[in-house]
Amino acid sequence: MHQHQVFTLLVVAAAAAAGYAAKLAGIPLPWILGPMLISAIAALSGFGVPESLTVRRSAQVVVGTAVGHGFTAAVLISLAWQVPWMVLFAFWSLCVAAVCSLLLARWAGLDRRTALLANLPGGVAEMAFLGDDSQSRGASTAISLIQAMRVTSLVILLPFLLSLILDGSGGARTTAGGVELGWATLLVLAIGFGVGWGMNRLGIQNAFIVGALLVSVIDTLSGALGGNVPAWLFIAAQIAIGLTLGGRFKREEIARLPRILAVGLGVSLITSTLIIVSAWSIASPLGIPLSIMTLAGSPGGIAEMMITATSLGLGVAEVVAFQMVRIIVVNLSASPMARLWLRVTS
Repeated sequence: MHQHQVFTLLVVAAAAAAGYAAKLAGIPLPWILGPMLISAIAALSGFGVPESLTVRRSAQVVVGTAVGHGFTAAVLISLAWQVPWMVLFAFWSLCVAAVCSLLLARWAGLDRRTALLANLPGGVAEMAFLGDDSQSRGASTAISLIQAMRVTSLVILLPFLLSLILDGSGGARTTAGGVELGWATLLVLAIGFGVGWGMNRLGIQNAFIVGALLVSVIDTLSGALGGNVPAWLFIAAQIAIGLTLGGRFKREEIARLPRILAVGLGVSLITSTLIIVSAWSIASPLGIPLSIMTLAGSPGGIAEMMITATSLGLGVAEVVAFQMVRIIVVNLSASPMARLWLRVTS
C-alpha cells in the first residue's frame, strides 16, 4: 500500500473519530463538522484527501434516498400551492446574489462575470465550469473557492444559530434507521445512482441527489420496494460530504488568492444574510416555521441543508422543495443571466 493511501485512511479514520467526538459533545451536525475540520487541516497542511467523484456522488445518493423515503402523498399535496412562491423566491435569490456580486467584483478585483458566477447560489463544480469561459485567469479557481466558502460558512453557522429560533418540525423526515442493508435498499440506491448519472449527462445540477430523491419518493408513494437506509450508511454519507467540504481548501490555492478568499467570505455572508432575511419575510404567509424557512431559503447547498434539517430534528419537506426549485432555476438561468448581467452593467 502506497504512503498516500495510508495517509488517506488515517485522515478518514480521524474524521470518523472527530465526528463521533462532536456527537458526544452535543455539537450540531457532528458527522459533517468533525470530518470537515480534519479534512481542512489536512488540506491546509498539504496532505489533503483527494476528492473522489464516485464517493461524493454515492454519498449524495444515500442522502437523497434517506430523505425521499420520508415523503408521503399528503406532504407533496401540501407543498403544491407553494410552488409559485418557490419559483419567485428562487429568482429573487438570483437577483440578490447578482447585485451583491458587484461588491465582489469591486473589492476582490474580479471581472463581473466571474464575480457573478462565484456569488450565484449554484453548485461549486457547475459554476466553476461556466467560469472556464471567462477571460479572467484562474476564474474557475476563484469561483470554486468562493462557492466553497459560502457553503462551508453556512454549514458551520446555521446549526448554532437555528438553536435560538427552533419553533417547528414540519412534514417529511429522513427514514434512516436500523443497521441492516437489505436488497430493496440496494436496488433503490442503484436505481437512484443510475437516474442521477443520466441527469448528470443532461447537465442538471446536483443530479445525483435529485435523481435519488425522485426515485425514493416514487418508491415511497408506490410502496414497490420500501428500502430503508441504515443509520450507519447515512452517517458514512455525512462523513464523506464533510471530507469533501474541508478538502476544497487547498493550501496552494489559498496562499495564491488570500484577498479573494477574505473578500469572498465577507460578500458570501452578506448575500446569504439578505437571502435568509428575505426567506423569513415569506415564512408567515406560507405558514412555515422560521427555523425550517431558514434552511429552505439558505444558499448553502441542498445536501448540506437537508442533513442540517435532519440533524436538528426538523422536517425537510419545505427545505427539499425550495432547494430543488432553486436548483432548477439556477441550472436554467445561470448562463443566460451572466450574458444579460454583462450587458446591463456595462
